[in-house]
Amino acid sequence: MDELQAKQQLLNYINQRISLTEDEQQKVANAFQLKQFKKKEYFLEQGRPNRQEAFVVSGTFRVFHIDNKSMEHVLYFGFKDWWVGDSASFNSDIPSFLNVQAMEDSWLLQIQWEEKEKLYEDVPKLERLFRIITMRTLTVLQKRFFLTVGASAEERYLELLERHQGIEQLVPQHQIASYLGILPESLSRMKKQLLMKNKGI
Repeated sequence: MDELQAKQQLLNYINQRISLTEDEQQKVANAFQLKQFKKKEYFLEQGRPNRQEAFVVSGTFRVFHIDNKSMEHVLYFGFKDWWVGDSASFNSDIPSFLNVQAMEDSWLLQIQWEEKEKLYEDVPKLERLFRIITMRTLTVLQKRFFLTVGASAEERYLELLERHQGIEQLVPQHQIASYLGILPESLSRMKKQLLMKNKGI
């Protein structure tokens, strides 16, 4: 992965949302570091302080929590042009509640907390960008919460497919089941029932 190409991808993402001068773009590019993650490698591990977050240049990540019964709970999946991290740990320097793991060979542009704070001073309009990103993330998580407590597993599954077309080619079935809060075998049965329903059987 070419670093200049990766940083241009980030700048394109930013410039679609706010307008940066050439000087501001250079400051942003300098603040991020490109890093490769092999399949199953962790960008972030639960229980450890995390003072960095990242922009997904390529690949797929899963963001999940392991409870005290060793059960995994997938919060969301991070794809190209998404941001991954634990904002509470990033901003408060507390142990992370989340794990962020590569599901395939992937590339991230990472930024440290100190570098991001400096960017806010040097490029104040970035605060607006990250406010937009934060509000979008909160909206998605709020919808996910209401679906979890008020919708059936089938409705949650269909909503996931609608929002992330092609996700089943990227994410293993047992991870999708974890995201939906059901067992893999329950997801298999549900998919068969949906297939039969679509065929009018």
